[in-house]
Amino acid sequence: MKKIFNLLTVIACLSITGCQEEEALLFQDVARVQFTSGVEDYPYSFIWLDKSQESAIVKLPILVTGGPADVERTLKVTQVEEYNVTYEYDNKGYVVDSIVTPIENPAISGVHYVPFDDSEAKALLKVGAGVVKDSLAIILKRDASLATGKVRLRLRLEASDDLEVGESKYLERTIVFSDMLEQPSGWYYKNWYTYSPAYSYLGNYSVPKHELMIRVLQRLQSSTSRVDDEWIAKGNADPTIFVYWRSKFVEELDAFNNNPENIESGAAPLREDPNNPSSALVTFPTKVQ
Repeated sequence: MKKIFNLLTVIACLSITGCQEEEALLFQDVARVQFTSGVEDYPYSFIWLDKSQESAIVKLPILVTGGPADVERTLKVTQVEEYNVTYEYDNKGYVVDSIVTPIENPAISGVHYVPFDDSEAKALLKVGAGVVKDSLAIILKRDASLATGKVRLRLRLEASDDLEVGESKYLERTIVFSDMLEQPSGWYYKNWYTYSPAYSYLGNYSVPKHELMIRVLQRLQSSTSRVDDEWIAKGNADPTIFVYWRSKFVEELDAFNNNPENIESGAAPLREDPNNPSSALVTFPTKVQ
């Protein structure tokens, strides 16, 4: 019996090893490209740019397997539709039906971004020579509609003349952009059971809170200071930044809420949704060191 068990164990190990080698060979056989992340949306806002700037280049990190090349390699990308899927269950918990609905506000080619077959866009759809880590560069356009609403650009990497595609779960990403204040990436994420330092120290995101933070930084630090992706990333790497500035934000919030003019006008106390008197108050966490 022991001999049979050992034989089965060897066969199982060989099978697993074979699968691993087959998977490894699959992604090393030719050069392949994929995003470094395929889950979260990538937020972007024109709000930080000079009003005269009509376009911007957004870069999404990508990875090429199979090693570097001596020449530039061409990337190919398409826009794909996004859908929400909701399921209906019976009284035993089995799925009996599903409803697929398109996600609203997709970006429009030529209006919200430069078409991928345009010469200007094609010139950027390259992987540099000698590298395996690069970026997919997309040219966004500052359409007037972005001042009042955000749009979504769902991108999918496709096989090009130079590169095949990598793992399916890393082939698509969505850029969500507008000409308004947007929640910076990294403000809220959860790794296993730990929330980002930004969320732990700053609390829930809201536009009024964001505006207050910008006012404080621009008054006390620099007129060009931003509370953007970069600032949040620095704080996530070094939470003492949040510890210091949180106290300044709380002072500003208290001053705003106790200002008689703000109270009389109804602006105070500051709420997450200023147009909803029942909306939650803007607060900053206090029980975190």
